[in-house]
Amino acid sequence: MVYKFDPIYFNGTIFHLDEETWEMSGDWMDYEGDNLPIPASCFPQTLTFDEARGALPDMFHTARGIFMFSERARRFMEQRAPGEVEFIPVDVDAPPKIAARLEFADAYYFANILGRAQRLLWLEMPTEHLPSLGSGMERFGVLPDFGAWKLRERAAGEPLIWHDEPWIVGNRRYSGRSNVFVEDALWRELDAEFPDQLNALRVGE
Repeated sequence: MVYKFDPIYFNGTIFHLDEETWEMSGDWMDYEGDNLPIPASCFPQTLTFDEARGALPDMFHTARGIFMFSERARRFMEQRAPGEVEFIPVDVDAPPKIAARLEFADAYYFANILGRAQRLLWLEMPTEHLPSLGSGMERFGVLPDFGAWKLRERAAGEPLIWHDEPWIVGNRRYSGRSNVFVEDALWRELDAEFPDQLNALRVGE
């Protein structure tokens, strides 16, 4: 079984980021679009929090799909899935009363998912025909119903957390690039170690 990796909390839920300090570089989506790791230089060096209603979780989104890990979560991931995630340090800041509510951990990192594998079974699941980019290549993506997605079993040596590699057949390109997948065993360990921090989005239910 496989899950989508999706922390429950993001900017605007139990915390809020100062928009003037939260900004990725303008070209980061080009790397995401090509299914390439995002260079560390694309990430901001400081995050300033201007609202908080509780302690900051160990895993959360800044913007959707941009993941943050605490030091404790980083250590856990490096033990369970070594080399599959790059951790880019970021400073955090907040006014004293807000910082007290957030209960900052020792350190925080952007989590850049390095793992890649081609496991989506595109011909066995419904797809969405995407607009052409003028290259002559027909583009297809996943539909929102992840319960209908199909994946093959993990082969030995493949990552436990990954972006799916595009599948190209003739002039057709299938890509689910914006999704991060987690093998069931790792998802369950994360959920046990960091309860109530991940959405339980099982693929192909």
